[in-house]
Amino acid sequence: MRKNLLFIIVFLSFATTMSAALKIDHIEPANWFAGMKKPCLQLMVYGKDIRQAEVTTDYPGVTIDSLVRLDSPNYLLVYLNLKGAQPGVMTLDFKNGKQKKSVSYELKQREKPGFQREGFSNADVLYMLMPDRFASGSDANDQIKGMNTYVNDRTQPSLRHGGDLEGLRQHLDYFVELGVTALWLTPVLENNSPDHNGFSTYHGYATTDYYKVDPRFGTNDEYRRLVDEAHQHGLKVVMDMIFNHCGFDHPWVKDMPSKDWFNLSDWLKESNGTSNPTGTSFLQTSYKLTPVVDPYASEVDKRETVEGWFVTTMPDLNQRNTHVITYLIQNSMWWIETVGIDGIRMDTYPYADAQRTAS
Repeated sequence: MRKNLLFIIVFLSFATTMSAALKIDHIEPANWFAGMKKPCLQLMVYGKDIRQAEVTTDYPGVTIDSLVRLDSPNYLLVYLNLKGAQPGVMTLDFKNGKQKKSVSYELKQREKPGFQREGFSNADVLYMLMPDRFASGSDANDQIKGMNTYVNDRTQPSLRHGGDLEGLRQHLDYFVELGVTALWLTPVLENNSPDHNGFSTYHGYATTDYYKVDPRFGTNDEYRRLVDEAHQHGLKVVMDMIFNHCGFDHPWVKDMPSKDWFNLSDWLKESNGTSNPTGTSFLQTSYKLTPVVDPYASEVDKRETVEGWFVTTMPDLNQRNTHVITYLIQNSMWWIETVGIDGIRMDTYPYADAQRTAS
């Protein structure tokens, strides 16, 4: 009897301990850099019911400026001040009632200060290419388990053809022989949208993860290797970034961080979370650029250009939301520091909300 009672007590204690751990799926960005000119860092924490958590750290030189609790219970924004922080691994302690979770977060050493990065100019000769269409260097990434359904078929113009970053790396001499000085790759980030009626997102303009290279192209490390070897060949690399919109299969669409994370997000509820605009208040952009720069343009025309979605399957991000624009700006910085890109080509730039400051 005593043994049974002891077993029950131990089991209940174990079960209580197990339930006392907060669920944190991941944090974006996954790491940051010490010595940045602007010491503010936004961490976007993903996890079930993480919104109400308190966060502390005792890492030297790091203070927590604020916690922003969004509409969804599954996100928490942590704003840190890193002034004076040195490279190393800090511990972030999350607590929500009796639930606790400690997470290690790395501050890396910058390879060089920003002013030493040269960038590209009108003296460069750019070669634009789509990685999916250029060359395949490996068959191992043609079919990736766990991704939404897709097909590689070079006979179909709107499906994937299987090109990857390794294929580009293997042909760097070709670009040198052509006489170009910079490579502009269409987006290489994850585009995990399923094929639909013979169409795919092979082009890369429907991002579903802003911090991850699409596995069909390779890995973040392979991207870094490509950039490093391009530099060794005297070639620059320009990264195509898409901050006006994301892909419909981005986690933000299924679980919106806040009701104003997207422009005109109400129609998603009207369409029951689908991309079918029939019978809803959906507004597509007019594709007219003059209202953005015309001081006499009507507010109706301006709104249609900027807030209207590019297409129904690419949710339009609201850069007037200071947390959204901070996320996007940090993402640019992270890729520059992480893989050493030499410039950014900003997709659909005129359609994004004009916002020049971020907290």
